[in-house]
Amino acid sequence: MTTKPEERHAQLELCIPYVFGRLNPGNRKQFEAHLSSGCEQCIRELSGLYEATALLPLLLRQEAPPSGLRQRILSRASSRKTEPQRSERPSAQREGPVTPTIRPERPWYRYAAAVMGVLLVIALAIFVYELAGTAANQEKKITELQSKLQLNDQALAVLGARKLEYVPLAGVEPGSVFHGKILWDSSSWNAVLQITGLPAAADGKCYQLWMLKEKKYIALTQFDMDNTQAGILKTLTIPEGEKGAIEGFTVTLEPKSGSAEPSGSIFLRGAK
Repeated sequence: MTTKPEERHAQLELCIPYVFGRLNPGNRKQFEAHLSSGCEQCIRELSGLYEATALLPLLLRQEAPPSGLRQRILSRASSRKTEPQRSERPSAQREGPVTPTIRPERPWYRYAAAVMGVLLVIALAIFVYELAGTAANQEKKITELQSKLQLNDQALAVLGARKLEYVPLAGVEPGSVFHGKILWDSSSWNAVLQITGLPAAADGKCYQLWMLKEKKYIALTQFDMDNTQAGILKTLTIPEGEKGAIEGFTVTLEPKSGSAEPSGSIFLRGAK
């Protein structure tokens, strides 16, 4: 059975709920049958959505726990010398026979428990000391995570738009590994920029995204890359205007102070 053009447009709106698993079994089966019919428009839309959602884990960076704590505890415990016991001064002997005092022997496990108690106190003291020393770092990490969660929510809001536009970005040099895309909600003009493969910028430099509109470049946003990042995910707002007026996007390397128009090397380019 041939699908009518208006039916294909209606099926296109099911791409986003399909990606996020929001279709009921009946609609999902119907939509998958539609994909099997070879709808290139829906397949292309799904491909773009899957690539965008796959980059969301890049927002979170794995943090390694403090290392060497156990070794430092053992080293400090082993270097702690046992204090010599003071010998009791013998008391003046009384006349007459002296009855020896018999002291009951302490079981070995009491001594072991005492040693373990000392080690636990030392370990706790070291832990509290290091925890106090890293309180500022922990607070900074919490702030960074909150910012990333906010960015994640903003990106999901764009990806869940009913009308999602996107332009792929590719490296200008032959064989370039630089690539990315920009996606935006055509109703709110909120956008998501995704870039992978770019090297870290030199000191005093940063990357800048431009929009080409009516043969003029409009600066949209700046971003940095470092050696620990596989890519970046950034949200922004595109200046409002007719969709047909946007001709494409470009990424260049510019001074950190910014540029009024592209002046550095072009790394990425994409046209509508």
